[in-house]
This record gives sequence, structure tokens and C-alpha cells, in this order.
Amino acid sequence: MRRTVYARRILITFFVFSASNQYVSAQDKATQQAEKIAEKVKQKAEASEKAEGGQDLVKDKVTVKKGKDGQPVAEQRREASYYGAGFQGKKTATGEKFDQNERTAAHPALPLGTKATVTNLQNGKSVDVKINDRGPYVKGRDIDLSKSAAKELGMTKEGVAPVKIEAEVPTEKKQEKK
Repeated sequence: MRRTVYARRILITFFVFSASNQYVSAQDKATQQAEKIAEKVKQKAEASEKAEGGQDLVKDKVTVKKGKDGQPVAEQRREASYYGAGFQGKKTATGEKFDQNERTAAHPALPLGTKATVTNLQNGKSVDVKINDRGPYVKGRDIDLSKSAAKELGMTKEGVAPVKIEAEVPTEKKQEKK
């Protein structure tokens, strides 16, 4: 009887330890993925930094932090602009048609399909967007928002604003679905 109880305790300990190692491993992979994405974003941002000139509205910064659910989040502080109406109906990098009434954005380095929260650092307003295109192609800009998203941030009058971009890093499972 004692051997059975002892053996059960050993098995339970083994399974609990194995399960926690798998969780840590998944968290480590997600953090490593976030760090890779953040490094790519940082490299693209540094390449365009010299071109900003008078448009440099915020000290540029890229970091990885933990989100509300413990998931890694790549955070970037940069300048945002928004697409003009001339892009309405044109194909985006994901193949979908651009719709200025949807909350979408173009980013040079974040993976397509990434969900991001963009916050206007001048007024604190935020909007959730999906990265579905590449760009912006104007030097010194780091994210192009749809008109709907820009309106939500209160930046359509000025056309450009300093922002914080918090991008949820897609897990391997989410990336496989694309």
C-alpha cells in the first residue's frame, strides 16, 4: 500500500513538473518571438530615423513587455499618419481591399495580421487595428492608419501624431492559420 501511494506521488510530481516545463517553454518561445519581431521593428525604425527631421514628434523606442494576459507585447513609440482617400478599394499586402472605414493599418515590420493597439500620445485616445498592409512610404512615418482609425485617435486634422503601438505577438498557432 505504501509503495503504491509513494509511486502515485512520484508520478503526480513528474506530471506537474512536466506540465509546468511545457508552459514555461511555450512562454519562452512567445517571448523569443516577440523579441525577434521587436528587433526587426527597431532596425526598420532606425533606418528611417535620419529622415524624420522636423517630423520627429516623439523619442523613438522599441521594447517587449507583458500584456494583460501575460502574453508578450512589442511596444513601439513613433509617428503615425493616415492613408488618403486615393487608396480606397486598392489591394493591401494581405490581398484584401483597403477600406478607409475599417480599423486597419500599414506597418513596415510587424507581421501581417497582427492585432495592435495604437494610442495617440497627445490626447491619450486609443484604437485597436489589424496590420494588413506594408508602409508607410513617407520618410519619418512609422505606421499608416485607415481614416477610421485616425479619426478615433483624433488626428485627422493634423494628419500626423506621436503614438504608442502595442502589438500582440502572434503565436505559432495563430501564424499557421494564415
